Amino acid sequence: MSTAAYAKTILDRLAIEVPSWAYGNSGTRFKVFGQPGVPRDPYEKVADAAQVNLYTGTVPTVALHIPWDKVSDYAHFAAYAKAVGLELGTITANVF
Repeated sequence: MSTAAYAKTILDRLAIEVPSWAYGNSGTRFKVFGQPGVPRDPYEKVADAAQVNLYTGTVPTVALHIPWDKVSDYAHFAAYAKAVGLELGTITANVF
């Protein structure tokens, strides 16, 4: 097997769990820099993550950040994630 073919087989198995906050506005504790089109809720963050996975095939899970990604029905939220081609991954608590 050539080096390029071997590298492709390795990359085909690559899976990266992206944190949900990566799809939101960026900033610091002093100021948030709003951008148009930023997800307004956890469902929209998962939808954006699903688009990244659709194009790359490397983002099958999204890590949630609580309390920012808190929802009233986690079973429904998990079903939604599955419907758009993702799994919910790690739960990160806000410990600031």
